[in-house]
Order: sequence, then structure tokens, then C-alpha cells
Amino acid sequence: MAEIPGRKRKRFWEHKAVAEALATIPPIVAATVTAILNLRDPAKRSLGWVLIGAAVWLVLASLVKVLNARAQDAVQKRSEEYEGLLGALHVLHGAVRSRLGIQSRHDGRLRATIHRVLPANGGEQGAEEVEQLLPYIGGTGGPAGRTFSIRSGITGKAVRERSIFTASRLSSDYETFLTELVRDWSYTAADARRLTPDRRSWMAVPIAGEAGSISAVVYLDSSEPDFFGTEVERVVHRGLYRNPHVHRRGVLR
Repeated sequence: MAEIPGRKRKRFWEHKAVAEALATIPPIVAATVTAILNLRDPAKRSLGWVLIGAAVWLVLASLVKVLNARAQDAVQKRSEEYEGLLGALHVLHGAVRSRLGIQSRHDGRLRATIHRVLPANGGEQGAEEVEQLLPYIGGTGGPAGRTFSIRSGITGKAVRERSIFTASRLSSDYETFLTELVRDWSYTAADARRLTPDRRSWMAVPIAGEAGSISAVVYLDSSEPDFFGTEVERVVHRGLYRNPHVHRRGVLR
């Protein structure tokens, strides 16, 4: 398993917005002072107004640059906040691989990611979608930021029923598998075809927030059928599933 990086808090001058603001102050002050001095001289008053216009332009341009830098800082901060989740997911993924004797974490036999429930403050009753927070660990897949309806799939079922669920494909035939997804998991035909076609088994673990509503789901899948047996469930349960607000009520096979 790759080493988990530590967190480093940024000092204030390391933020892009602060750097942009500090860089734009001197030219704005210089242009403004020069404009005022020229306005006081009747012979240079026209130049003074040009400099005033230039100062206003600098202010507006600087404001846009600072706002853009703040937006970039916010994106980077969000990414850094997810480092802890990514580290925990690496640990869980490594624990399952270790128990099953899987040496490589890149062979695609086990993938894992985390989804959050949207809207975050709506609880299960107000939730409409889940958003993939992290890229897949253990194999290739869709990028973070994708959203899925909670009315379909094993992840949505885990949110709705507040339970751990595992499932396996009933058929190795791809077209039959697509029929399963539509018939048994409420996917549309188009959404079913967008899923990774070589997955044979899945597991979804709901995580409750402070208020007791489901706030996130840990999602795992495998290219092997019946991968998520009792031993894997025990490892996941011991390493992750300790929240008293969520109770296991059944396993879907």
C-alpha cells in the first residue's frame, strides 16, 4: 500500500488569493498617486484622467484575479480535506487485500471509492443523488464528481434501507447482465451500459452522520463473482462499520 501523506496547514501567504492581492496593491497605488499629481497640474490634467482610467482598470482586473484565486484555493482546500478519506480508503482496501492474499492493488480484482449523499443536509428523505468523492482505488473507473440516483443501484439501496448490502451477477453474459441491472436494480438501459462491464460483485456500506441520517456510502466492487463473502464483510465491518446509528438489516444476494 502506498504511503499515506500527512497534512500540512498552509500559512496565510501561501494562499493564491493573498499572493494575488499583495501583488496588485503596488501598481494600483502607484497609478492612483501619479494620476492625482497629474490632475493637479493643468498642463498634465488629460494624462491624469488617463491614469485614473488605468487605475480603475487595474482595480477591476485585480478583483477578478483575486476572486479566481479564491476559487482555486477553495478547490484545493476541498481536495486536501478529502486526503483523510483517501487515506482511510487505502487502509480499508489494503486490509481486505491482505486478508485475501491479493498482492497487487492495481489488478482490478478489488476497487473501492466513497460517495456522499446529496443534498448533504437533506437526510434520506430529501436525498436525490450520491456523488462520487474519490477516484477509484484498485483499478480504473469513472472519475470523482459523478452523480448517481439513490433510486437505483446497490449504493442507492444502501442509502434508502440504511443497511450493508452485497450482490453478485447472476449471469456472465453481458446482455443478460444489462437486463439484471434494469430489472433488479432500477437502472435505465442507458445508465446500465455506462457502468464498468467486467464487475461481477459489489458491496455498499452506509455511513451515518451526526444527526443519524446517512451521509456517505463506501462502495466496493470486484471482477470476481461472490467476492464479498463473510470474511470480507468481517474485515470491512471491523475496520469501518462502527457507527451506532446504522444497523445491518440484511444482505442482498
